[in-house]
Amino acid sequence: MIYISAAIYPEAKPFIEGLGLKADRSFSKIRVYKNEAVTLLLTGTGILRAASSLSFLLGRLTPEKGDIFLNTGVCGGGERGIFICSKITCPELKTCFYPDMIYNSGFREGELVTFSELQRDIHEGLLADTEGAALAQGAKAYFSAERMFFIKIVSDNGDFSGIKPDDVTRLVSGYYGDIIGFLEKIPPEEKTPDLTAEELKEAEKLKFSVSQSVMLKNYLVYYRLNGGDPLSLLKSLPEVKTKAEGRDVLERIGKYVI
Repeated sequence: MIYISAAIYPEAKPFIEGLGLKADRSFSKIRVYKNEAVTLLLTGTGILRAASSLSFLLGRLTPEKGDIFLNTGVCGGGERGIFICSKITCPELKTCFYPDMIYNSGFREGELVTFSELQRDIHEGLLADTEGAALAQGAKAYFSAERMFFIKIVSDNGDFSGIKPDDVTRLVSGYYGDIIGFLEKIPPEEKTPDLTAEELKEAEKLKFSVSQSVMLKNYLVYYRLNGGDPLSLLKSLPEVKTKAEGRDVLERIGKYVI
């Protein structure tokens, strides 16, 4: 099952029509659209409404292992276009979430910051919305991090007064095919590639911390998915003797594979 969340109907309309979703009248407190493979939730705008809507849905329909979560819709940002979020933060909730970026979407990556109110002054290089971080915190208890995707389409840079519902629908419709195409490429959970025993043994020689080892694994799986050879890459790395050297090596790997 693919679970899709969008804040408002104009954002969700291309998915509802494109996937042939029908309103699920068994939900009276939230708006849900479904077919046999997809469940779409209209969360409403704002941190609290998004969190409570998602919690209500997932409390009724417990996701299974391998299910996918997608949060999509428009947001504010400095550059127009579509972005996949590699970091989602909320200053007010003091939360930070990193999806595991092991699949190549072809979209530009961006950092999403969630605020309680729409922002009219967005810092360059950031994306801004009012739901993402709340949804990340709610969904991570049900979905694995590599199967959670936050794909946002920049509609404005804080000057949103002239944007109408039809404008939002047209904007999302322009990227609908790209988003669905990406989701269709995600393999079932049991087919998600992992590191081999030999690769794990080679990785252990780097003596990384637990968090560094998790990041390394994500980088290497991503590398394999894009045609690379993780074992050859690991064998080419210099010996790591200090924590500082470890950070430098991990940073080099990240830049190389991504």
